[in-house]
Formats: sequence, structure tokens, C-alpha cells
Amino acid sequence: MTSTTSSPPRTRGTGAVILAQLMLRIASAAGALALGSYFVDLSRQGTSVGPLLLGILSGTGFLAELVLAPLAGSASDRRGRKIFLVTAPLLAAAGVLLTPGASLLAAVPSIALVVVIVGTSRLLDGAGAAIAAPTTLGLLADSSDGDPRRRGRVTSLYELSSSGGIALGAVAGPLLYGTLGLWTFAVLAAVYVVASLLVLVFLRPGPASMITPARASLGDRVRVLVQPRLLAFLPGWIAVNAILGTWVTSQITFVLAGDGRADGQLFPGAFRGDEAGLSIVLGVYVLFFSLCIVAWAFFIGRLPTIPVLFVTAAGALIASVGLMLANRGAPLAVALPLVMIGVFLEAGFTPAALTHLSDISAEFRDDRGLIMGAYSVVVGAGYLLGNLLGGVFAQWLLFDGLALLTIGLAAIALVSITTMSAVEKRLARQRSVS
Repeated sequence: MTSTTSSPPRTRGTGAVILAQLMLRIASAAGALALGSYFVDLSRQGTSVGPLLLGILSGTGFLAELVLAPLAGSASDRRGRKIFLVTAPLLAAAGVLLTPGASLLAAVPSIALVVVIVGTSRLLDGAGAAIAAPTTLGLLADSSDGDPRRRGRVTSLYELSSSGGIALGAVAGPLLYGTLGLWTFAVLAAVYVVASLLVLVFLRPGPASMITPARASLGDRVRVLVQPRLLAFLPGWIAVNAILGTWVTSQITFVLAGDGRADGQLFPGAFRGDEAGLSIVLGVYVLFFSLCIVAWAFFIGRLPTIPVLFVTAAGALIASVGLMLANRGAPLAVALPLVMIGVFLEAGFTPAALTHLSDISAEFRDDRGLIMGAYSVVVGAGYLLGNLLGGVFAQWLLFDGLALLTIGLAAIALVSITTMSAVEKRLARQRSVS
């Protein structure tokens, strides 16, 4: 489906693009957590908002990313990457500036006003993410054609900037809101603008890729995406991303720092009025999680991928049991080891999943970008599902609800991986016979 001529001249400024990606992730994650704190304030002022509405509005951003990411990636192939990389942060900046608009228009804004303004802001933020992610990955692929070592470096730096940015943003969001209040959203908009300027000033792309895709019908592309190895894997990966969407977004700040209480639960409202304390807790978590990812780098590729996926998905279940025990007052000597073991295990899922997706794409080299593009769709679908379900379960049982939801999603992932293992064995037998 593709024909290759020569490698394009090297793109200059990929470091600036990766730094911009880091800033985008920081601002996006901080904005999501600050939104949870903002909803706590709205609730205290008398606006009828709750975790379900928060989940729905937060999910609109991921819905936009889910729908627009494939279109944006394809458009950047035709029109060049730079214009999209400059525009994406500006869209997100406009969105984050809109977020506190309801409070600026009315002392006690109506729920309709909140829905319209915050919903629009989340759609703009999601559109920015939808444009930035596939375009950045496309640019890094263009800049590393014919140089496997460089490709390894830039893709590793991209992953580091992405996960590290989310971690830093998760810590910064509550802390910024506790210090600056509504001005937090203006600061985050400035971060987006700086990211856009970095790309505008420093990126000097070479000519567009000299790989000329042959025209393929929609049916051809659909057949690639519905091949059994990929289909069997997607439900599990979506479920794991839904777990992340449940915990690393606005719901956790709303539950931990909000006014909601439940008999027998210690964590809901435990950080009410203590955004600094919440940031410290989140900071310790993300530091530990990052160290676990570094540790998994020594194992991924040396161990069989499918068993690793199964064990790491089970880690979310183990961590949730530990969190529920701690929330119910169990001794830390019992609950904390379960949480730490579970977090260590689940930290290895995404590296193993990307390895498996790369293995699948190796059989479809002419459509590798199409298959690898499933990553953005999976992340968007998972986070959307996690936000919506997280709102429902938090409304039902607060912190215990989030933990029970995680256990259910982990069970779905385990079933999916078991099915995937059976599919892999069947296809391996077919290949050996032929």
C-alpha cells in the first residue's frame, strides 16, 4: 500500500516539540484536577453540581479527542505538521480560559450556565489534545526515518514527556487552585501559549514524508483494524485506560477534597480545604508510579508479553482492594503493601501494551500508522468511559465506588487478555501449519 523513495531531510526542532508536549500534558492534567476543585467551590456556593455532572463534562474532552484524533492525524499528513502543532495549544488555551466563565458571569451560576461554559471549554481542550498527539507522533516518525536509534530516542522521550507531564500536572493542579483560585486557569492558558510559541519559533520541518501512500478504500482500512489480534486486545486496553480515567482526572479531587461523606469511609472529604496536602499525596503516588515504570523497563521485552499483560492488569485489582481496606480503616501494615504491590504491577501494563501493538503492526507494515493510531482512540475511549462511569460510581459510593469500578474494569481486562491469548495461540497454529 506504500512505496518508499528516499528519507526526507532531518527535521530540526524536535526537542522543542517534545518540550511543548510536556507542557501540554502538564497543563491538561493540572486543568483536569483544578476543574474538580472548581466544582467543589461551585457546590459550596449553592450551584447544584455533583460528581456525575463533573464526569459527564470531563468526558466531553475525551470524546472530542476520540473523534478528532484520526482526522487530525490524516490532515497533518496532507497539510504539514507545524500548523497543527502551533494551533493545538492555542485551542486548549482558549478552552481553559473559558472554564471559570460561569463564576465570572454570576456569583452563584446556574447549572445550565455551568454546563454550557464548562462543556465548551472541555471540547476545546479535547480538540487541542486530538490535534497535538497524532501530529506530534507523525512528526517524530518523519524525523527519524532510516535512523532506528534516533527513533528509539525520540519516541522514548515522547512517552517520558507524556507520562511525566501528566504526573506533574496532577500534583500541580490542586496546589495551584489552592493558591490562585480562578487565576489558575489563566496560568494554565499561558503555559499552552508558551508551548505554541516553542513550536512556532524552533521547529524547522523538512519536506513532508517522501513515502507516497497508495490509495486505499475504506473497506481495506477497516479490514486492517478489525483483524483478530487487534480486536481481541482492544477491550482490555480500553478497560485499563478507563481505570486511569477514573483516578487521574477530576473525580479524585472532588471526592477527596469535597464535602461528601459516607459512613465507614475515611477518605471522602479528608483533604477538604487542604489542596497542598492533596498535592503531596498525589506527588508521592506519581513519583512511586514513575519509579515502577523505570523498573519495568528492565523486564519488558525479556518476558513474554501476554503473561505480563495479564499480571499487570491484575495489579489494578490488587491495588483497589488495598485502597478499600485503607478507606475502611484497616491497618496500614495490611493495606499499604497491597497498594504498593498492585501499583507496581499495573505500572507495567502500558509499556507491555505498546510492545504488543508494535508486534501486531509488524505484520501490516504498509498500514503501521493506521494500527498504531489505535493508541489515541484507545486512550480517548478509555478516559471517556472512566470519567462517565467514575461519576456514576462516585455518586453512588464515593471512594469505595471508584475502587469497586476499578475492580470491575480490571476483571474485564483480564477476560480480554485471556481471549487474546487464545486468539494468538490459534493464529500461531495456523501459521505453523501453512
